[in-house]
This record gives sequence, C-alpha cells and structure tokens, in this order.
Amino acid sequence: MLTINLNNENLFFKDIRKDNLQEVLKLYNQNEINMYATGIDGPMSYEDINQKYLEVLVNSHEFFAGIFTCNLGNIENKMIGVIKGRIDYDNNEEAWISSLLIDSSYQKIGIGTKAVGAILKMLNNTYDIKSVMIGTLSGNNIGREFWRKIGFNYIRTIQQYIKLNNKTEDFIIMKKDLKYNL
Repeated sequence: MLTINLNNENLFFKDIRKDNLQEVLKLYNQNEINMYATGIDGPMSYEDINQKYLEVLVNSHEFFAGIFTCNLGNIENKMIGVIKGRIDYDNNEEAWISSLLIDSSYQKIGIGTKAVGAILKMLNNTYDIKSVMIGTLSGNNIGREFWRKIGFNYIRTIQQYIKLNNKTEDFIIMKKDLKYNL
C-alpha cells in the first residue's frame, strides 16, 4: 500500500486499516448515490470491502485513506470520508482516483474539494505526479459536475461500461494536469 498520512487544513488522512472497514462500509452504503463510487449494483457487503482492502494492501502503487476531521492538531475518531486510488503502473507520472466518498452530513461545505486538493498536492510533491485521472459513470451528474468544478476536463467515454439498476452506464474519463508543484 502507498502510505498516506497527511494533515492539511483541518483534515487528516491516514491509511485504512482492517479495523476501519466497518466504518468504510457504512460510507459506501450510506445512500444510493455512493453506488456510483463502487460499481456494484446494490449495497456493498463486508466481503466486498475486505476484498478491496486486501487488493490495496498488497499493492505498492495503490492508496486507500480515511479522511478525518482535526481541530487544533487533535484528530477526531470520526471518519468523514475515504479516498482511494493508485499511481499508474505504466506511466509513473500519472495517478488515478478511483473513489472519493464524503459522509453526507459533511457534503457541500468544501470537504471534498479540500480533500482532493490535498491529495493532488501530495501526489505532485512527493511522487512527481504530473496528471490525475478519474472515471465517473454517466448517471452520476453530481459527481461529474464536482470533478469539473475542481479542474478536471473530459477526455473520453467508454460506451456501455457497466449495468447498474438495470440501466447500462457509460464510463466517462476526466483528467487534470498538474503542470507545477501545487
């Protein structure tokens, strides 16, 4: 696992551990919108999240971090989000963010924007990442608009990528170039 322990603007990121998986599972299953972050049609099971965790744990290019609030340097025990991704195997100047989930009670107050900004800065400064890619499903208008607002631009669409809720979804790839150290 690519280690992420980062303190940035009242947010603290730390690697997901096995004892965090129940909390992570609650975030993934919090509402139907979060289904878009999993690609699984229906609620995610503990076995599903454990499998994702084990895949990240044995891979030195992948990260899976919890997002916690912190006040005056004190980290609260409440996980308010997760971010998952990897540095590309073939192009080590490119990274992918595969999941970003923020607890619904912390949405629309800038937490997601701050979290992505902190991760992009860390990836750029620590690993010399020059661009970051994300993928979102065509039905996830809220997610696509979020990524667009923070500077990700449309690259291409993979038609009929997955079926969720008996509806075929396209996979939309977006990219942000990190031309300079953030």
